[in-house]
Amino acid sequence: MTKSVFTLKMMAPLAAAVISINAGAQTAEPEKTGELMETIVVTGQAANARSDIERQRASNKVVAVQTSEAIGELPDANVTEALQRMAGVFIARDQGEGRFVGVRGIDPNLNASTINGMSLPAPETDSRAVALDVIPSDLLASLEVFKTLTPDMSADSIGGAIEIKSINALDYDGQTYKMTVENGYSELQGENSPKLAGTYTNKFDLNGRTLGVAIAASHQERKFGSENIETDGVWEEFTAMDGSEGITAAEIEQRDYAVTRERTGVAANFDLEVAEGSQLYLHTLYSDFSDEEQRQRNSYKLDEENDDPDTISASSVTWSDAALEKELKDRFEEQEILSLVLGGEHDLDTWGIEYALGYSHAEESEPHRRDTTFVQEGLELGYTSAGTIPDMYAADASAMDAASYELDELVVEDNYTDDEELSFRIDIRRDIEVAGNPSELKFGLQERRREKTGDLNATIYDGFGGDFTLADFANNNIDYSLGTFGPGINQGAVNAFIDANIGSFEIDETDTALDSARDYVMNEDISALYVMNDIDFGRANLVYGVRYESTDFSAEGYRVAESGEAIDGAEEIAEDVYVSETSYQRDYSKLFPSVNFKYDYSDNIVLRAAYTESLSRPSFGDLNPSAAEIEYDEGELEVKAGNPALDPYEARNLDVSFEYYADTLGMFSVGAFHKQIDNFVVTADVSSTADLSQYVGALAVEEAEIFQPINGDQATLTGAELSWTRGFDNGLLLRTNATFTDSEASLGLGADAERGDNIALPSQADLVANFIVGYERDALSLRLSTAYKGERLLEVDLEDEAFDLYEDKHMQMDFSAKYRFENGVQVFFNAINLTDEPFYANRRGYNGQYEEYGPSYVLGVTYSSF
Repeated sequence: MTKSVFTLKMMAPLAAAVISINAGAQTAEPEKTGELMETIVVTGQAANARSDIERQRASNKVVAVQTSEAIGELPDANVTEALQRMAGVFIARDQGEGRFVGVRGIDPNLNASTINGMSLPAPETDSRAVALDVIPSDLLASLEVFKTLTPDMSADSIGGAIEIKSINALDYDGQTYKMTVENGYSELQGENSPKLAGTYTNKFDLNGRTLGVAIAASHQERKFGSENIETDGVWEEFTAMDGSEGITAAEIEQRDYAVTRERTGVAANFDLEVAEGSQLYLHTLYSDFSDEEQRQRNSYKLDEENDDPDTISASSVTWSDAALEKELKDRFEEQEILSLVLGGEHDLDTWGIEYALGYSHAEESEPHRRDTTFVQEGLELGYTSAGTIPDMYAADASAMDAASYELDELVVEDNYTDDEELSFRIDIRRDIEVAGNPSELKFGLQERRREKTGDLNATIYDGFGGDFTLADFANNNIDYSLGTFGPGINQGAVNAFIDANIGSFEIDETDTALDSARDYVMNEDISALYVMNDIDFGRANLVYGVRYESTDFSAEGYRVAESGEAIDGAEEIAEDVYVSETSYQRDYSKLFPSVNFKYDYSDNIVLRAAYTESLSRPSFGDLNPSAAEIEYDEGELEVKAGNPALDPYEARNLDVSFEYYADTLGMFSVGAFHKQIDNFVVTADVSSTADLSQYVGALAVEEAEIFQPINGDQATLTGAELSWTRGFDNGLLLRTNATFTDSEASLGLGADAERGDNIALPSQADLVANFIVGYERDALSLRLSTAYKGERLLEVDLEDEAFDLYEDKHMQMDFSAKYRFENGVQVFFNAINLTDEPFYANRRGYNGQYEEYGPSYVLGVTYSSF
C-alpha cells in the first residue's frame, strides 16, 4: 500500500518551513543541512489528493487513480462504491448498494477488471462484469481506471480497464498494523450491521534478501432492505369494455425486501526482493459474499381472465375477474472469488522481464431457494393513479383476508455457477535508442483459458395434499410504505410445513422440465501477442504498437420446447416437453493498433492524445444457448433467451485532453473522446421475426413476447470529461468531475420497421458527475460527497419506441467525519444516502420500477501503528 504524507520539516532555530510530498514511503529522510531537524508526518485529505494527482500526471495513458488512503476518506464499504468517486465512473446498484462499475457512461459489461494484473472471473450466472462489491475496500492499495489502452493491456475494454492492487509490505517501513471496528444502522429496516477489519505488514531479512508479508482481512454482516413497486412487462394501449381508451400494464408488483449480506475478504501477499531490481511474488485474494433475501411480493395480475379492462383513463384502470398473488421468496446466495498470482520481475541492465501465472475461480451457489405462492382469483383490481408509484387498490374486502388466499405453487431451486480461468503472461523489454532518444521496446504474449458452467435446477409443486390457505402461514407485520400491502407470508411457518411434507407434494412435470433444462457450458480461450515502443523525447512521450488477439468460443446447452407432438431429434422428458442438446462454436481474431502521446507543454501543463482500438465480448447471459425462461399458456408465449451467435462489440477510440497542475495543491483537466462502436448488443422483443416453433412446436400462438439479445448496426459515443481539484490553506478541499456523453445507435431494422431505427447506446448514461467538499483542520476531517448518474436506456421495444425502458437520473449524497487522536486512534462517522434517493425506471413516464432504500449510518473506531 502506498502511503501519502505531508512532511513538514522544522529547523531549530526556525529558519524555513519546507513542505514536500512523499507518495512512495512511510517516512521521508531529513534534508542534509547540518542543523537539528524535526520531522512531523501529517496524513490527510490533501496528501491523499496530491498522491492521486501525481500518479495520474506521470502515467503515459489517460487514467484516474485513487489510493487506499483516499478511499478511506469516504464512506465506501467496497470496491464498487469507492470507484464511483473517480472521474467518468458510475455504478449500478442492487438494493441500494453499488455492485457493477461503468466507465464514461458505458454499460458495465464493456469494462475489463483485473486484480494484481490478472483478470477477475464473474460468479453471476449471466454477467461478464464482475460485481466488485464482493471485494472489501480494506484490502486495497490502489484503484486505477485506464481510459486508454496500450498494447501490453488486454483489448477487452470499451469503457475502461479497472486495475485493483492489493496491499504490498514493501511499500511500508517495517512492521505495521491497523484495526477497524464499526457498526452500521439501516433506518428503513431498523437493523444493525457490525464490521471488523485489520491489516498487518512486516519485512524480514533472509540472508540479505528482503521478504515482505502483507495480510489483510475484513468481515461485515449488513442487515438492510428496500421497498419496491414495479411493472412486470410493458405498458400498452387498451380499449376498455366501456369504450374508453388508455395505457396500462397487465401486471404490477409490490415488493418488500429484508436482506442480510455478509462479506469476508482475506488478502495475503508475499514479495521477495531477491536482489536489487529482482523480485518474486505471490499475491492471493479470497472473497466470500453471501446474500440472504426474504422478499414479500403482491402480484396484481390484472388480465388473469379478461383481455381488456372494464374502464381506463390516463391515470386509472379497473379490471374485473383479476387475480392477486402473494409470494415469499426465501433465498440464500453465496459467491466466492479466489485469485492467485505467482510471478516475478527482473531488471537485467538493458533488458527486463516480467512473468506471471494466474489462477482465478469464482462460483455462485443458490441452494434450496424456495418461492411459495398463494393466490386469490375473481377480484376487482386496479389503480387510482399511475406514474412513478401506482396507487394500487382492490375493491373486494377479501383481498385483505388471509383465509381467502389458496396455496397455489411452490418452486424449489438449486442453482450453481462456476467460472474458472487459468492465465499466463510474459513481458520482455529492452532499452534502446530511437533517433538519439531513449526508448523501451516491449513485447510479450498472454494466454487465457476460461470455462463458465451453469447447473440450474427447479422443481415445481402444485399439489399439497389438502386445502391450505394463507391464514395457516400469515405474517401481518409487513412494514410497507408504498401502498396497502395486506397480509404477508411467515417464513418460519412455511418452511416448517415444507420440510415436514415435501415428500407428499405433487410435482408439475411440465413446468419442472421447462425450467430445469437451462444448464450450459461455455469455453473461451484467448491468445494474445503484442509489440510496443515507448519513446521519451524529453518533454514528450510516445507509446505506440499493436496487439493481436485470437478468440476461440464454444457453447453447449439445451433446446427445450413445449409441443403437442413429437419433435425430430428431441427427447420427451415430460408430457409434451421435448429437449435436445445444442452447441455453437466460433473463432475470431483481430489486430488492435494503439498510439498514446503525452506532451509536457510546460511545468504545469500536460497535453495528451490517443487512438486505440478495442473490443468487448457479449455477456455470458447474452451468449447462453439455453433459454432462461419459457412460458406458454393458452396461446400466449413468453420467452427469455440468449443468442450464442452474437458478434463482439468492436470500437475505435479517440481521446484528447488538457491537464493543468498547479504549484500548490490543484489540478484542472478537460478532455474529449469519441468512440465508434460496431455490433453493439441490445435486448429486444424479436417475436415478429423469431421462429416460434423452436419453443412450442406446432402449438398455436396468438400472442408472443420473445426477448433476446441482438446485434445492432453501429453506434457512436462522443463525450467530454472535466475534472478539478483545489486545496486551500484553511483546510478546505474541493474535488469535482463530470463526464458528458451523447450517443446514437442504429438498430439496423430497415425502412419497414414499425419504430424509429436510432436509439441511444443501451445502458449509456448521458451525465456522470461527482462533487466532494472536504475540510481538515488539526485532527478533524470532514467530507460531503455527491454522486450523480444521468438517465440510461435499459430495454428496447421494437414495436413502439415510446415504451422503451429508461432508468431515471440518480443523485446520492454521503457524509463522512473523522477525528484522529495522537495515540493512533481514529473515530469516524459515516452517513450514506442522506436524501433517501430512490431507484426509478420508467416507460414514457409510467412505472417500470421504483425502489426506496432509506439512509444508513456507520459509527466506528480505527487504531493504526503508522
